[in-house]
Amino acid sequence: MSTTFDLPAELSASLAGPAAAWQFVERFAAHLGAPVEEAHGCTEEELAAAEQRLGLPLPGALREAYGRFGRRFDLFGGQEQWIPLEDVEVEDGILIFMAERYWYWAVGIRLAQAGGDDPPLVTDATPGDPVEAEWEPMADRFSAAFVESVLNGNLLCDDMGGMRREAAPGDIDYVEREFTPVPPFEEGPEEDGRRWYAGPEVLVCIDRTDPDVELGWLCVRAFNRQALDGMCAALRGDWTYTMNY
Repeated sequence: MSTTFDLPAELSASLAGPAAAWQFVERFAAHLGAPVEEAHGCTEEELAAAEQRLGLPLPGALREAYGRFGRRFDLFGGQEQWIPLEDVEVEDGILIFMAERYWYWAVGIRLAQAGGDDPPLVTDATPGDPVEAEWEPMADRFSAAFVESVLNGNLLCDDMGGMRREAAPGDIDYVEREFTPVPPFEEGPEEDGRRWYAGPEVLVCIDRTDPDVELGWLCVRAFNRQALDGMCAALRGDWTYTMNY
């Protein structure tokens, strides 16, 4: 395996399927200085116990993700959080494994679509309320959403590598000129959600999921201070550190 880490190339390659997604996350974690180890995954006994409790087999990609990364909650420490394996549950025919940290929304897999190795995901803004439940498509493939979840979690980093500010006119032109666009991870119009870009040592996200911010948020995750300072100097403005509280 190459010792270099080419973020744009490896991000694009990560969308090839589950095996490519696992490899990206392992290399990404190593690049952050926190390599994934065998002990960081849930054991076969724990996976089997979860399946017995739920009364159904875990979908292939979900099972493997917990088996590889089930104890690495630092990789998913942002707004969206992975549910510990022992708390994964079924509700309204949905296997729920991820939720917003205050449970404003949840993410899961329809049991009717759980048979494939890389099933699609759905999301709901009212988990726990069967009257209001409106599960909608979120991503075509679990593995692609898994990669984006890791990226989202690492935009909120306590090591002073992440900053954000409201996007301003001209920001997108600069980002598209200077960085490599990452193919969309989810369904739906790309402009309605997040648009990702990558440079050698910088991850950029134009996040338009906040309806109260006209042009969205410009979020930057740099892997060294020089790259972060360079980005903030090129796009001046009222930058603030993004911290995971």
